[in-house]
Amino acid sequence: MSEKQKKPKIGRLIRNFLLELVVYGGMVIVYTLTVLNFLGGYLTELFRQNVSFYAVLALLLIVAQGVVLDLVTSFLMDQIKLERLE
Repeated sequence: MSEKQKKPKIGRLIRNFLLELVVYGGMVIVYTLTVLNFLGGYLTELFRQNVSFYAVLALLLIVAQGVVLDLVTSFLMDQIKLERLE
């Protein structure tokens, strides 16, 4: 592949990556605000009563968030047919 053919493809992939980053970042913000709104009081009380269980639950929430947000982001990127760096 010539140098001229590589540059547009790399530029397009970088643009798509930045778009994916913005979409993912927006979803993380919405997720964080939602969790704080719905689970904030419960998690605070759980922290005060049982720190060990709180720590395990917090780790599970972090892992679940990562998996779900990655699946949703991948689905959205596939729907708008953007090439991704993998």
